[in-house]
Amino acid sequence: MTSSTSSPKRIEKVSSDNIVISFDLLSNLTYMASLSSARVPRETMLRKAGELPVKTAVFFEQVNLLAQRLGLEYTKAPELVAQKAKAQNIKSLLLRFASTIASGESEQVFIREESRIEKNRYENEYARSVENLKKWTDAYAAILVSVTLIVVVGMVSNMMGSLNQTFVLIIAFVMFTIMATGVYVILRTSPYEDYTYDGPGVIPKDRARARLFLRTLGPLGLIMALAVGILGGVGLALVVFAVFLFPAGWYARKDDASIRAMDKEVALFIRSLGAVAGATRTTLGGALSKLDLRAMGNLAPFINRLETRLLSQLPSELSWERFKSESGNELLRRSTDMLVDGVLAGGRPEEIGEIASSYASTVSELRETRRLTASTFGFLVIPMHLAMTGLLLFILNIVKGFNDRLEIVSAELLQQSREISSLSPQANSFGTFAPQDLTLVTGVIIFVVLVLTVANALAPKFAAGGNNLMITWTLSISALLSGFNMIVVPKVATALLAG
Repeated sequence: MTSSTSSPKRIEKVSSDNIVISFDLLSNLTYMASLSSARVPRETMLRKAGELPVKTAVFFEQVNLLAQRLGLEYTKAPELVAQKAKAQNIKSLLLRFASTIASGESEQVFIREESRIEKNRYENEYARSVENLKKWTDAYAAILVSVTLIVVVGMVSNMMGSLNQTFVLIIAFVMFTIMATGVYVILRTSPYEDYTYDGPGVIPKDRARARLFLRTLGPLGLIMALAVGILGGVGLALVVFAVFLFPAGWYARKDDASIRAMDKEVALFIRSLGAVAGATRTTLGGALSKLDLRAMGNLAPFINRLETRLLSQLPSELSWERFKSESGNELLRRSTDMLVDGVLAGGRPEEIGEIASSYASTVSELRETRRLTASTFGFLVIPMHLAMTGLLLFILNIVKGFNDRLEIVSAELLQQSREISSLSPQANSFGTFAPQDLTLVTGVIIFVVLVLTVANALAPKFAAGGNNLMITWTLSISALLSGFNMIVVPKVATALLAG
């Protein structure tokens, strides 16, 4: 447990945004509700709630420390901690907790009711976040098209001579700002929740492979991309970088798919385990052997290994921790902690299993609504990225081809004007479509393509949530598409102009 001297500093670091901490607060209260079912003493409930690895645990930890080490009454300690809390949800909860204790009402009843209220609040906030996410993903698609067309208009206008190159730089800056803002808004709009769990000593194999490839092939791919970029151009460099990044992204995607599949099975596992343990009057370890694992799907291998360890008389706490670490699923970890700690504290397994499974079921169902929106957005961004970067590069090469033709025609007219003075006025008739130096414009377009590559990799990941390793998957795809366009589109444009 963290010392009392560090707790005030940790309290100040907790976000003041209710949406950011709502998932942790719901988990904290549901865990306390499972302990309250066992009728554990107040100080034990607060101590164990303060030991949870969630952001909101520090508030309950501090309340317990003030009461146990400084001797403050439980009617005063929550009020003092509430003064440090910045989030309104936490502040009002602690003040109500102090009032409940002062009035003599049972804290068990209070915790159960607060857990139910927080669950309803979390569902409503999550639904609003998903609705906002739907609107902002649609807006992002519109922004992507708009900024691309703006850059195209600026590029063509520069060719016509009506705008100078400084304006193209301004357009590129504005485009970068708009895309960065769009990605940030999607990040802030999306629900905040943890999907993955990294336990001590062991993590899922796919996640370990993704990290290994990212640490080894990632830097190597970046170095190779820089070397290839100098010799073969930016397009080939992006393809090389995408190829080196792809293995990490592939295993990250497999791990993410496994985690999301497990989410659907957590509630069934917790409810079944609690019900069997309660009906047979046996321990949770004994109840594992009576479960029908055919319905557990992705969880079955981990449950089998857990059962083997418990039957082999290995330490129960270490066996359960190994089970949670091998699965790497945060929802499973939190739900399992509720069930195991509640039963060990003396609660009825079927009652605690119902509390924990209801929590897991709620979170899983809400995540499915988010997944529907995020998957639709992800499938939309990929073809749009291919189309928008292809359009930018195609127009650029058309403009460069047109500019080359103007240089040839201007040189011929200039030569003729020197020979026949009567042709001099015709030489100036190309004033509007005068040849331009497109070096800066080309550099700006490459910059824009790179910005779109990064933005279109981050936006789908932020919308879907999950482990940050998933960025390697989306970035490898967007980089590959950008590199493909940079290699193929100039050849297509040249062939069309030649024809």
